[in-house]
Amino acid sequence: MRNSISVQRFGLALFLCGVGCGGTGTTAAPSAAPRDFPAYSGQATTLFDDRIDGNSVGLADVATKPRTDPVLRARAQTAEAVARARVATVSVDSTAGKPIYRLSLDLAGGFLVRRGFTDDRVEISVRPQSPAFGVVKWLDTRLIGRTFIGFFHRYAGAEDIEVKFHLSADDPDVLAAVREAAMLREMMGK
Repeated sequence: MRNSISVQRFGLALFLCGVGCGGTGTTAAPSAAPRDFPAYSGQATTLFDDRIDGNSVGLADVATKPRTDPVLRARAQTAEAVARARVATVSVDSTAGKPIYRLSLDLAGGFLVRRGFTDDRVEISVRPQSPAFGVVKWLDTRLIGRTFIGFFHRYAGAEDIEVKFHLSADDPDVLAAVREAAMLREMMGK
């Protein structure tokens, strides 16, 4: 009896550590494996380009009109999740002498599209080769508290599931364009 209780406590401790001690940063189900997700190639590299729009952080950027932007429409219709994303934390690690920024995004501000994502928080990694690296390095912890319209999709990585993203300005025009694209997708039955 005593051993049974110890085994149960040990199992509970392992479970709690698995829940609270980190993980892959994905919102995949525990049984999901990279093979369950598509390869990151083709149009996916344009739609989920690991980029932060310059105009969303106050940089002069030539912005298209969201409602007529075919890339934004395709991004919204293809994403597993589109949501208001607030930057909760920014941390930096180093691998082989190169910095990797990790942004924890709180998606509780409301999902516009949700297909498969179960969590209200997602962690994205920004490496030196990422288009978002310059913006993240420049703003660093000043990103905390900023909100974006985040487009997310999971892809098969070499060893794990990778969350690819695009962060746009959190403004009414982008919101309207996303809602319109989602409605069109629904009407077309996709």
